Amino acid sequence: MAAGFNGARLHQKVFEERFLYHADRLGYLVWGEFADWGCRDETAKSFDDHQRPGPAYVAEWVEAVRRDLSHPSIVGWCPLNETFQTLGDRATVLDEVTVAMFAATKAIDPTRPVLDASGYAHRVPTADVYDAHDYDQNPATFRERHDGLLRGKPFVNAGREGEPWSLPWHGQPYFVSEFGGIWWNAELAAQAADGRNRTTSWGYGQRVQTLEEFYERFEGLCRALLENPRMFGYCYTQLTDVFQEQNGIYAFDRAEKFDLARLRAVQQAPAAIERG
Repeated sequence: MAAGFNGARLHQKVFEERFLYHADRLGYLVWGEFADWGCRDETAKSFDDHQRPGPAYVAEWVEAVRRDLSHPSIVGWCPLNETFQTLGDRATVLDEVTVAMFAATKAIDPTRPVLDASGYAHRVPTADVYDAHDYDQNPATFRERHDGLLRGKPFVNAGREGEPWSLPWHGQPYFVSEFGGIWWNAELAAQAADGRNRTTSWGYGQRVQTLEEFYERFEGLCRALLENPRMFGYCYTQLTDVFQEQNGIYAFDRAEKFDLARLRAVQQAPAAIERG
């Protein structure tokens, strides 16, 4: 909240009820998720056949939704993340489980919007919202891409050769649920400047060379979405560094990496959609 965030995706785990209690108390908006990245079956013989979520996905997700239904901080549900499979004319296991998880969520909780999958394989035409993940690090091309939403042509994730992963957008509220991921670690940047090896740090795209360059890129990417009158929200990657990714607003130990007041000022600017 000090950095200007008013909420978070509770990403790839079912969070502790203690966390949700504090989110309720603080008025911090959260998006409930589940641990399922990719639904991968590594024994599959083809890329498209990797996606094999089983019936346990539905049962475990239903348990999580029922447990957390009464927390007012939860403003939406998303059972799957970055599932990918070329869209075909026959229903697959991924199709059926995605529809089942969506329908079960709506049956248990008809009061909140449900996103069938975060990024990538949208398989439910009646999903309440639609999204995409986009780690373009150039604010100009990032803005141009998402300005397509103003013309009824939002950015949609697809395969490497453009093969479709999702049903078309049907005019639902749209947001970018992953972007940014700007790569910055001051210690490792100093090592790189001295010509020393930098193998333990990773982030999206080209690493910024200076702290000021980070601020400029952060503001440019955020403003591209904040100034889009059809964009209802965004989720920046990510709050803290993790083991392999040095792209957090905070370090792994939650130490501050940046001037939080400066980041907050960017994010607290009125969004175009709020201004009507």
